[in-house]
Amino acid sequence: MKVKVAAVQPIGNYGDEEYRNAALATSYVDIAADQGAKLVVFPEGYPGPYSGPMDSGGKLDMTPIEMLCVKAKERGVYIYAGCVEPNPQIGDTWFLTHKLISPDGVILSNYKRSHPMHPIANKVFMGGKMHIVPGEELPVVDTEIGRLGLCICSEIWAPEIPRVLTLKGAQIILAPGGGAPAPVRSRIRENWHVIAAARAIENVVYVVMNQAYHESIGGVGRTAMFGPERALGTLTTAGVLIAEFDLDRINQIRNRYFDEEIMSAPKTEADLFYNRPGQVYDRRPELYGPLTEHRDESFDYYYFKRGLDAYKDEYIRVKDFDYFKGKGE
Repeated sequence: MKVKVAAVQPIGNYGDEEYRNAALATSYVDIAADQGAKLVVFPEGYPGPYSGPMDSGGKLDMTPIEMLCVKAKERGVYIYAGCVEPNPQIGDTWFLTHKLISPDGVILSNYKRSHPMHPIANKVFMGGKMHIVPGEELPVVDTEIGRLGLCICSEIWAPEIPRVLTLKGAQIILAPGGGAPAPVRSRIRENWHVIAAARAIENVVYVVMNQAYHESIGGVGRTAMFGPERALGTLTTAGVLIAEFDLDRINQIRNRYFDEEIMSAPKTEADLFYNRPGQVYDRRPELYGPLTEHRDESFDYYYFKRGLDAYKDEYIRVKDFDYFKGKGE
């Protein structure tokens, strides 16, 4: 089965102007659907609310997500779109969510980011919302266009997350990112592409990554899509990137080892494999215990239980930690 997927790199409106993202988002869906896309992926927290007020400043009759539910049903597409939601249990804390919307306009999954960014970065990206509470699941959703593994932004940098999604059956991993609304010191676009490509290769999946494009600071967009054998395209300006995913090819790569046929000389281009056959099954879980062991230097995602200012202890604790000696200096 082949499916067209759209990764949107939209113009990002920030703060009090964020409400403008809602109308832009619906127009991007139209652009993608007109090109045959069956899945439209928006960046982290887009169209919001994310950096702006939770009520969109009273300027919208529906929430942006509700508007996209209507548009999904109108165009018959899946949409993966994000917003911040208040945590009802603890004041001034939030969940960063991305919702998978069906072609019927129904929210199939409300993924809460399980590995949030840290408070200082959150404050910059989310208009002062610092304290993001972690979610507790890594969902894979079975749809008529394939099995979709859900994550957000830099979670793609933690190899355990895409691997768990793969083990749960994911064929396509969605990893929408943010997009800095102001100049910051990191310049990691190229590494981000390498990471996303590696996740696609090692797990024999398709990976979608994108970001909001903030014209006020210029720069180059990060949006890209990768398959298990090659890159499928990148986007450097605001717009929509379309790629076709061949889900049958995933099984062709996964469900072979280096057998006699593969070890023989190819006769045509169709005989070639540009990924390692069967490599997702070359695993020895009995050796992987250290992956689940507690480490003292690991960031405490539940710092807020000690008080919202306890995040400062996490920053201090790791700053002088010697990773190789296992202790602070």
